[in-house]
Amino acid sequence: MRDKQFVINSIKMDLHRVVNAAGDITKPMPKQSIKEFLNHALDNFNKIEPTNLEKALKTQLAALSTKVDTPMDPHKRLLWTEDVMTVRCRL
Repeated sequence: MRDKQFVINSIKMDLHRVVNAAGDITKPMPKQSIKEFLNHALDNFNKIEPTNLEKALKTQLAALSTKVDTPMDPHKRLLWTEDVMTVRCRL
């Protein structure tokens, strides 16, 4: 098992990539890339012994990942992106 901080940093980097990809509303949303990064982040949560906060953040991230295929206008897309960034920052 890797160092917990290393895994947390890996999750943060995946979420940073999601935010960068989804946050540019001048371009189409690259849903496949976003799904891959979200799935990788969620899988990484399984590599650590999570605290209660980390469990809650994983649950919130899982809920956000189900909305990737939902059609979003630019405003909703930015709100969704902000929620992902909030999860990242709370880690």
